[in-house]
Amino acid sequence: MYVITELAQYSLKDYLSLRRDQRKSISLDAVKNISKAIIMVVAGLHAKGFVHLDLKPENLMMFNGRLKLIDVDGCVRAGSDVSIQDSSISFSPCYCAPEWARFLTEESESKIVARPHLDVWSIGMTLCELAILDPILKPTYANFLRNGHSHREAGFLFMDWLGSIKKAPLPKHIEGHDPEFFRMVTENLLVCDFRVRKTLCQCMDDVYFQNDGSSVLGRPSAKDKLERENSGKVGHSPHLPEEVIERKVRNRVEDLSSKAPVHKGTLWKLNTNGGIEDATHWLKRDMWVACNGSLCYFSIKENRRLVLIDASRLVAAKIEACEPSAYEFSFRITATSDEHESDINLVFAAESAEEYQKWTSRLTSAANMDGIMQTMRLGGEMAAELKTFRLTVKNRRMKVVDDEKDQFAAIFKAKLWKVKAEGDRSKEGDWFEREMWISKNGSLVYWSKKEDGKCLLLFQQTCL
Repeated sequence: MYVITELAQYSLKDYLSLRRDQRKSISLDAVKNISKAIIMVVAGLHAKGFVHLDLKPENLMMFNGRLKLIDVDGCVRAGSDVSIQDSSISFSPCYCAPEWARFLTEESESKIVARPHLDVWSIGMTLCELAILDPILKPTYANFLRNGHSHREAGFLFMDWLGSIKKAPLPKHIEGHDPEFFRMVTENLLVCDFRVRKTLCQCMDDVYFQNDGSSVLGRPSAKDKLERENSGKVGHSPHLPEEVIERKVRNRVEDLSSKAPVHKGTLWKLNTNGGIEDATHWLKRDMWVACNGSLCYFSIKENRRLVLIDASRLVAAKIEACEPSAYEFSFRITATSDEHESDINLVFAAESAEEYQKWTSRLTSAANMDGIMQTMRLGGEMAAELKTFRLTVKNRRMKVVDDEKDQFAAIFKAKLWKVKAEGDRSKEGDWFEREMWISKNGSLVYWSKKEDGKCLLLFQQTCL
C-alpha cells in the first residue's frame, strides 16, 4: 500500500530558528496571526474528539502559507486512560503540562485521562516562543542537564520540577513584548490548575483575538469573507508570513546513547596553550558530534573513543570563526562553567569550507539543545526507569524550605571532599570541598554556593 501526502515547506520550529539566527523578532501582528492559526487548527482536532499529547513547533508545518498539524498518528481519544506502560505515546518535556509531569513522577499517579487541557498548556508554551524565539523552559532544562548524571535523569528531574510549579515561569521579556499577549497566555493557556484552564474555543473569544483589525467600521473585510468561505476546508488557517526558510531534517532519535553520530569527520585541534598561527601546534583527529550532542574523538594514545566536550557543557557554548590562524577554516568553542569546572576554550579547523559549514552548524545545534530536548516515549523501559528515579534520584539535591529547617539541623557537621558527577576519582581536579552535615532526621545535607547559599539535600534519610 502506498500513501501519498503533501510535502510541507518547513516547520514552525524552522521558522523560529531562522528568526533567532537572524536576530529578527516577529511583529506583534504576525504573532497574533500565527497564534490564531495554531489555536484554530488544534481546536479542530479537539472538536473531533482527539487529544494530540505532543504539541510543539516541530509538529506544526507550513503548506503553501497555511499551517497544519502533523504526527496525529499518536493522538488518543479524549477521555481515554493513558498508562505509563503505553509505548505508543510520545511527549516532549519542555511542552508538557504540569499534571502530565506529576503523572510520570508521582507513584500515586499510575494513569492519566487524556483531556484537551493537556494540549492547551502545550499550545501556551508554543505561542510564547513566538515572542522570544526559543523554548521558554530550555534554560531550566539545561540547568538540570548540567547537574544530572545522565540525559534521562535530567529529563526526569525536569519533570519532577515541572509537576510542582504553582505558576508558569514566563520570562519578563514576554510581558514586555506585548502586555495583551502576555495576559491572554497567562489567563487562558498557561494556568497550572488544569481545572480552571480555558479551552481553545474559549481562548478564541479573548479580546486579544477580537481586536485584530480585520474589519473596518463594523463591516466584514475581504479577509473575513474569505475565512467564512473557507471555514469548512480541512487545515484552513490564517496565512502566515512567506519567507524562504530552509527545512531541517526532523530528528526522531529517542535512545540518544546508542544511535549513529549526527556528524563525523576529521578536524585539526589546537594544542592547549598552543600558538594559533603555528601549524606545528595543531593535531589532526577523527571527531564526531554524538547523537546526544557531545563532541567526541578517537584517542590513539588510549585506543578508545573519548568525549572531549560533554553535551551538558556544550549547551549555551559559543561557536565563532577565529582568525588569523594557521588553518583557513578555523573556529573557536568557548563556554563559561560553574565553580567546579574549568571554562572551555578550544580551537579547531576544518579541511574545507563545506566541512567548516557542517561542523559549525552541527555544533551550534548541539549548543542550542536541538538534539538534546528529544521526544520521550512511554513504555515498559521508561516505567522501570521512573521507578528507579522515584527511589533514588528524586531524593537528591532537594532544597530545604524554611518551615522544615529545624528537622534538618545538624547533629554532626564537617567538611568533606566530594568527587563531581561522572568525575575521575584519581584526578585531583575532579574533587571539590563542601561543608556537609548529618541532620536530626538522618539526611545528608550541604550548603550550595551555586544556589546562593541555600541548604540542599544530598540524600534523604529514606535513601541512606
